[in-house]
Amino acid sequence: MTSSFATASPTARGNRAVLAAYPARIRRKHGAELIDTMLEMAGPGGEPTREAKGLLMLDGLRERFRPPVRRPIALVAAIVALLIGGALGAAAGSWLGSFGYAAMPDAALAARVLPAPATGSTGDLYLQGNSGFGDAVDGRAAAESVRQRLAAEGWRTGPLQTGDGTDGVLANVHFSAETDQTILDVYAYPDANGTPYLALNGWPQRPAAYLPLTIAGLLLGLVAGWLTGVALAHRIQAAGRPIVSTVLTAAGVFLVVPSAAGFVASLTSYLTAGTGQPNSGHLPHFYGFAFGPTTEWMHSMDIGAGWILVPSDFAMLPIWGFGLIAIAAIVARPGRTDDKAIAT
Repeated sequence: MTSSFATASPTARGNRAVLAAYPARIRRKHGAELIDTMLEMAGPGGEPTREAKGLLMLDGLRERFRPPVRRPIALVAAIVALLIGGALGAAAGSWLGSFGYAAMPDAALAARVLPAPATGSTGDLYLQGNSGFGDAVDGRAAAESVRQRLAAEGWRTGPLQTGDGTDGVLANVHFSAETDQTILDVYAYPDANGTPYLALNGWPQRPAAYLPLTIAGLLLGLVAGWLTGVALAHRIQAAGRPIVSTVLTAAGVFLVVPSAAGFVASLTSYLTAGTGQPNSGHLPHFYGFAFGPTTEWMHSMDIGAGWILVPSDFAMLPIWGFGLIAIAAIVARPGRTDDKAIAT
């Protein structure tokens, strides 16, 4: 009688939706009780009222968000899953936002504004150009000449600034320029290994949709991460081999956390940098979807040659980590002696 209720009822789809709101662990153990409750709440037409169904579905959703009680380790695991999910969601949202980047100017821009002979190249997310400017011209005059040419082409240019080399960069004169679509950095190095040198680098402005999509991805990821962590914690708690599943899950989380933390740090650096401060190396998804730190952020943290991890490692760690977590979930599948899930 219990399983036929959901199929024989004229509102079978609604009944199945009510039951589906509850996690599988509840349906396995208390499925018959849930159906009995629905029968008891039936109205004059033999079906639960819409209000009654809403209350049952709300109760089911609360169960999905409820971690195991009196299990502090399970609670910690759910919180870690929440944070990892948020980072992964933000990565997905920011990646979608990157599709709104405007097309970069043609490389001919470098030839027009830099002293001849100038070379340039462009791609989807970068513009580069360089040239010399001769020993008879000082760096400030060379940079000012480029600034005036860019202004004549409609670029909004910033003031000339001087770098004395104490920040680890060669002594230089530089400025920033921008349009609504593109940002440029222009550097004049009076002495780059004995040769005066001009460098132009450009990257796209952040589109208006980038931040909203990133926030939306973050919020969805937080919810998905918490639900996943809670579901796995309950699954491991009821597993026949909880120790194996716990070890696999811990190992998986250990592998995922560095990439999640690195991505969040790099994304924060990109979002909070002022105009002219980041460059194309700060774009979190310069090479496509990424879930790890940018090379620029790693360099700023002195994470480079000789460190324990290199950028390519951060691309592989989450794959292995999520793989181990998936194996843990499989190992923790309900035992044969558990109650059968009711037909929904």
